[in-house]
Amino acid sequence: GFGAPQALFAVEMHLQSMAERLRQDPLDFKMRHALKKGDRTVTGGRMHDEVKLPEMAEVLTRMSSYRRKQTVTRKGPDEPRRGIGISLFFHGCAFTGSGERDKIKAVVKLRRDESGRVELLVSSTDMGQGPKTTLRKIVSRTLGIPVEHVRYDNPDTDRVPDSGPTVASRTIIIVGYLLEQAAREMKERWAEQGELEVVRQYRQPEHIRWDQELFQGDAYPTYSWGANAVEVEIDPVTMEVAVTGAWGVFDIGTPIDEKIVEGQIRGGMSQGLGYATIEVLESERGKLLQANLTDYIIPTTMDYPTLEVRLVESRYELGPYGAKCVGELPFLGAAPALAAAVQHALGKPITRIPVTPEYLMGVNVR
Repeated sequence: GFGAPQALFAVEMHLQSMAERLRQDPLDFKMRHALKKGDRTVTGGRMHDEVKLPEMAEVLTRMSSYRRKQTVTRKGPDEPRRGIGISLFFHGCAFTGSGERDKIKAVVKLRRDESGRVELLVSSTDMGQGPKTTLRKIVSRTLGIPVEHVRYDNPDTDRVPDSGPTVASRTIIIVGYLLEQAAREMKERWAEQGELEVVRQYRQPEHIRWDQELFQGDAYPTYSWGANAVEVEIDPVTMEVAVTGAWGVFDIGTPIDEKIVEGQIRGGMSQGLGYATIEVLESERGKLLQANLTDYIIPTTMDYPTLEVRLVESRYELGPYGAKCVGELPFLGAAPALAAAVQHALGKPITRIPVTPEYLMGVNVR
């Protein structure tokens, strides 16, 4: 990511340590300081939409049995150390500040042929996150035609308008919303004879204000939210950390396709657990010591237990059918939740990741 994973790790662990020093439950401490609708952000922006963290935290504690596990006392010196940690986090949807309005200026196009089939023309690329399904579903639902009648080829820059890059958790909330608006116009004009083409360009909502010179205002039009819990077991001899449970609750608005969203969440959380435990990346005199995927280990489906995931739905009025963003969000919470679990298990501060056995043994690490 562009800094959010690192910053959120630092913030969450700082709050975790503060709560422990005050002898307070970390979740309760974090919730007392959580943002809510109407609050100001660090850039002076406004939380325009409802923040469902209280409901999300309640769901998460039930799923993970967090309250019971938080009170478990440490056992004898030879028994595995067990701990549970929790993280609360959010991620801004789309480009920061006025980027969508001033830099990207996204354009989408729909083209209907004489047979009544519609071609979707955007620059968004499907690299596994599912827009070939979700964007077609948005258009087909709006037009009231079968999804099979909506065509979406891999974008060819000779044919598609510039709807912006496939980054920044923006595809559904920006491109998808423009396609919904274009499809509504096409539906109104459906009776026109012959081929029909509709073009829509992004317009920034009037209530979103941003000063690029001062970096002040609404950094994002809205936010998606997450809450993670991770349970660990640590071998007292080898100091190896095993993940014995992982849970996630997310508010990404109204999902366009729940299976695709679930897949993104499971993938993102697994990546986050790898980032927190085994993805060691070191350098010596400017040269990376882990030069390939033999040395730089990434997680597989065998490394972690089945992740339990829930969605708490909300509705974002300026997203297609109430959807917000999901892309980067699922990666953010697993690492601080795991580090908090290790801190809970060992009773010692965790200030860096990955949490390797060498680090926990106090061995000199780069």
